[in-house]
Amino acid sequence: MKSYLLAFLGGKRIEEEEKSEEKQELINSVHAAKKEWQAAQTYFENVSEPDLVDYAIYKMETARRKYMYLLKLARKEELEDHRVLMGKKHAAES
Repeated sequence: MKSYLLAFLGGKRIEEEEKSEEKQELINSVHAAKKEWQAAQTYFENVSEPDLVDYAIYKMETARRKYMYLLKLARKEELEDHRVLMGKKHAAES
């Protein structure tokens, strides 16, 4: 009985660690997407060639949507990372 209980508790601990790793990965993805969006905005602000302006707009909108999607996932997971919470506030102001 003890070995069964230990195996059960060990499995539960592994599941919790995996969930923790997944949440951290999501937090990292949110931060990476935010940086990507900021880089796209900077690119847009510095481009002057008409053909590249269209590309810059497309790139910026794509990065924004990716960031907003990941923020939505983070909200669903109720992540407690203060940097993600700051990102939520920033997104709400946009």
